[in-house]
Amino acid sequence: MALSFVTSADHEIEIVVTCDPSIQCDEDQKSAYYKSGDLNDLGDVKDATRFIIRALSPSDREQAEVSAGAYTRSELGRLLWLESPNETKERARWHHELEDDEKEALAQYTAYLNRVYIEMIRASLVSIDGEPATYETIDNIRPESIRTQTISELVLHIQRISLLGDSGK
Repeated sequence: MALSFVTSADHEIEIVVTCDPSIQCDEDQKSAYYKSGDLNDLGDVKDATRFIIRALSPSDREQAEVSAGAYTRSELGRLLWLESPNETKERARWHHELEDDEKEALAQYTAYLNRVYIEMIRASLVSIDGEPATYETIDNIRPESIRTQTISELVLHIQRISLLGDSGK
């Protein structure tokens, strides 16, 4: 079968984030975990903060995009975001050479994507360490670098369980 189907948007999983100071893993372990979601790929996670997230249905994902401003986002910014080089120095030079209106459009689209991620977490987050949680709980994580990484990893896992690959759930 070439298509994969979500069996239920009520599917919930337990995850940890690799930026948790209690987790000691290398890049290969992180990559394996990001791909599989299997906590065993990280080694010892007994002291890590546990997040429960649920899969998002297509309508949940669409609602997150609409709430974030899908109908007013910058299409020029979206195209520029897709065109941007992957390599850091090359991307910096590319960005430097953009016209001012292009820089503004790209910034607006990047802000839109950040809002989509927040809305996805709002719709998906069930609990943290067994206690009901909201995005505002995540927003209170300090330092900022850990908060940002936590958001990125939550979104990665939400997308992984919501957008099935070849094997399905």
